[in-house]
Amino acid sequence: MRFDVMTVFPKLFGSPLEFGLVGQAVKAGDIGFKAWDLRSAAKDAHKSVDDKPFGGGDGMVMLPEILAETLDKIKKDSGEIKKSKVIYLSPQGALLTQKTAQELALIDQLILICGRYGGIDERFIEKYVDEEISIGDYIVTGGELPALVMMDAVSRFIPGTLGNEKSALEETFKDGLLEEPLYTKPRNFEGMEVPEVLTSGHHQKITEWKQNQKIVRTLEKRPDLFKTSNLSRTEILKAQKELNLTKRVAVGLVHYPVYNKSGDIVATNVTNLDIHDIARACRTFGIDSFYIITPMEEQLAFVGRVLEHWQSGRGTQYNHLRKDALVNTKTAVSLEAALEDWGVGDSKVVTTSARDVTGPTHINPDDLRKIALKMPLFLMFGTGWGLENAVVRKSDYLMDPIRGRAADGFNHLSVRSAV
Repeated sequence: MRFDVMTVFPKLFGSPLEFGLVGQAVKAGDIGFKAWDLRSAAKDAHKSVDDKPFGGGDGMVMLPEILAETLDKIKKDSGEIKKSKVIYLSPQGALLTQKTAQELALIDQLILICGRYGGIDERFIEKYVDEEISIGDYIVTGGELPALVMMDAVSRFIPGTLGNEKSALEETFKDGLLEEPLYTKPRNFEGMEVPEVLTSGHHQKITEWKQNQKIVRTLEKRPDLFKTSNLSRTEILKAQKELNLTKRVAVGLVHYPVYNKSGDIVATNVTNLDIHDIARACRTFGIDSFYIITPMEEQLAFVGRVLEHWQSGRGTQYNHLRKDALVNTKTAVSLEAALEDWGVGDSKVVTTSARDVTGPTHINPDDLRKIALKMPLFLMFGTGWGLENAVVRKSDYLMDPIRGRAADGFNHLSVRSAV
């Protein structure tokens, strides 16, 4: 693997590449590195590599001729390298991941462009850059530090860099999971003991413990990583039980008290479509219970007939899957009755509304997801024209409204879509 870096600060790369495992790989010749000073291609006495942007704006833009001339020098110097890739370290690029680093390690040469000032000319990007990559959603003063981060991450997958070739594959993010907690001597540190299983000598139990801890940690800290994992349902359920996550979220569809279009407080009718669609969504996403909340006896009787038809009546012969979808669907005459029936203590009530209601703490879905790992949540959705404001004010959290992108500002989702 060879790294060629285009930069205005070539000396910045000296010290970081002299130490550690990457430094050893460079000295051993397993990794090639060369920094190319962009100022050497400058034509004026000041060695300028940038100029003011057309159209005005803050910052300066790196000149495309300087970049193109330096890139041409690199390609001529590269000889017969077969597989090469030009990468621009940019906050607009795709996020650098462990998978990306592993894929880049298979390429013979990476040419890294370190932007400075306001950025680089877009025409150079369009013509010469193969990929833009970012190391995170934040801004640093230039591309040199991101380039060093990328080089370190990629180098770990190059044979000869690590003493143990399996290390890069077995660390954090393997199979989309975080690494298990690690312990060393002494066994007792300030009253805290090493988990007994790790000192048992039982290799199978140790392996099972490590795998379970990886899942537990990922559930706690980075649940977003599960989209790339290949875990079995049994493994996830085991970790959920350990974290007490098996009964954490319930949903309530409120039919009273809600508003109608005139702003009056009314009770709305339960619809067959809402029962089925929301029940299926709740089962799919692992919701513990789905409550249809109304004090109207005839509406409760209607829901009862629907559930009976699909759970024990003729509907079981017509579509057996619908019985499973409705298994967690229940009725309640009020929010208080639903919470009592759910029976999960210390739960927080979260309301949803397209209106901006003062009182409860406003919260976005990402922050709410973190809270769900610490305490149970009861999510309330209103029918008609939304939950009565007094109900919203009694809740612990009000989820930020879903905002559409219609050009004329139209924003009116059905409650099924909102759930």
